Amino acid sequence: MKLQLALCFVLSVVAYNLVHAYDKDGQPGCKTQEELDIGTFRDNWDPTSYWKCEVLNEAASRIKCPSEMGYLDSVKECVDWESWNWEEPVEPISEPEDE
Repeated sequence: MKLQLALCFVLSVVAYNLVHAYDKDGQPGCKTQEELDIGTFRDNWDPTSYWKCEVLNEAASRIKCPSEMGYLDSVKECVDWESWNWEEPVEPISEPEDE
């Protein structure tokens, strides 16, 4: 009985995390000074691109990495594919308004 209860709990936690996982493209809203200070953010749908906040309250620009490179959010720069690894998507500090 304890094993079944533990298994049920683990499955519930996994299901909760799947349902609540961040699944948007990661574009920041550039609405805070912190976002401007951070500067660049991962494009969750394209590992060869990233978002850049340059002006407060203006849309972030999508920038492509050079050929044969991917954006690595933990180092905030484009790296060669041998150095690149998948990282968990994170929700930006703010998001753009729905249009």
